[in-house]
Amino acid sequence: MGGSGPFRETDAPPLPPPPVIAEVLPPLYEKWHEAELSLPQHHWEQRRPRKDEKFLFVAGHSRGCGWGNAMQELLLNAYMAYKAGRSFVFANYTWNDNGSQYSEYNDHKIPSLIPYSAIIQGPIVGAPFPPGDHSPPAVHRDYFDAVCPEKVTYIREDISEIITFKNSAKEITDGWHDKLAGVEEQCVQTAPNSGQIYNFEYVVFGDPRAMIDIWPELAASPILTHFGWSPLIELAFDINRDLFLATSSFEPYLSSRAYTTNADRYSMIPGLMAIHVRRGDFEGHCEHLANWSAEYNAFNSFPEMVDPFVPPLHGERGTNSEENKAIYRRHCYPSVAQIVERIRDIRKTSAAKDLRKLYIMTNGNKEFITELRNALWRDQDWQMISSSRDLVLNWEQKFVAQAVDMLIGQRAQVFVGNGFSTLTSNIITMRMANRFDPESTRFW
Repeated sequence: MGGSGPFRETDAPPLPPPPVIAEVLPPLYEKWHEAELSLPQHHWEQRRPRKDEKFLFVAGHSRGCGWGNAMQELLLNAYMAYKAGRSFVFANYTWNDNGSQYSEYNDHKIPSLIPYSAIIQGPIVGAPFPPGDHSPPAVHRDYFDAVCPEKVTYIREDISEIITFKNSAKEITDGWHDKLAGVEEQCVQTAPNSGQIYNFEYVVFGDPRAMIDIWPELAASPILTHFGWSPLIELAFDINRDLFLATSSFEPYLSSRAYTTNADRYSMIPGLMAIHVRRGDFEGHCEHLANWSAEYNAFNSFPEMVDPFVPPLHGERGTNSEENKAIYRRHCYPSVAQIVERIRDIRKTSAAKDLRKLYIMTNGNKEFITELRNALWRDQDWQMISSSRDLVLNWEQKFVAQAVDMLIGQRAQVFVGNGFSTLTSNIITMRMANRFDPESTRFW
């Protein structure tokens, strides 16, 4: 492994292509939405909240962004409500909330709204908190609107005088906790036009210091300890498990198991390396990051990480030297040769012992994946190399496929991510919460 010459002289054998699904209108996830509205904590006969009900809805939640961005915000919004002792009001993963059923993205139709329960499960979307935790359960926005015709609205600036470090997730959370502690009104929301709570004046999720103080309490909370992927996502994992589990594995199917905890359910998959390789729009994004000397995302910057990134020094912000841009490309948009070299080096570490299968999480096109797969196959001894394009997915799963990749990456024995990507951020969040060895989580 990793000698002076290639491991093989032949290309990787082709995998059978997934079935082609005829182009039809995207799914609307009606059954998932109906199930959310049928949660037992929803008392639709009421026109006002009960005396023991207090709600918090972050009406300025993110819209029109990728699932990685939305998920990291969702986790903190839910934790803020949990800490405040209020029912978290969840809405939908929202691309467009103008009332349309469908939106356009890259010349394709996508659902404007996707129920969060089609992607995740757990207390964030209304499941009970673990035994002994008597926190009020989350409710759907429609129920909140039905029982709260009148709402008390706050804006982000209401807590500006409390916060000293504008990008500290803990200071923001504690500031809202202190603000809400003295509020007797039951129906509370943030102003829709006030924007995201965790993007106060700067980009919180892009600051490597932002999550350090809040992490111990967030990781210990049921928001993470009892986080789960939806039955739809777990079923996709089960159907495709031969791509990442050992052929001799006796692990029960996720869809056949009762839910327990995040750490118990999503244990490490021995022998699997998962790598996150961004393509497409990330080429221009990486150049933009270089021009502004960006650092790794907040959830990719835990002190325990063994591959910290220090931006190379340069002068005027908004531009950069070609030498420094090349440094950013290696970390953000590596070439096929750079990917092969990095994987070869990581496989020499103790955390990478006995790796047999490689899964490529990517939005790259078929030609790129074929080139990368063949280069990796020739360089190292792999039993199988597969990618996001090889997953067999039903029509509903197609539009939430990023979450399937996240589940795979979360469980890999070794994960190699992109420090500038929020999809990588959420995988690392779960790996850290479930106490995976930091040596097993790497970056380009």
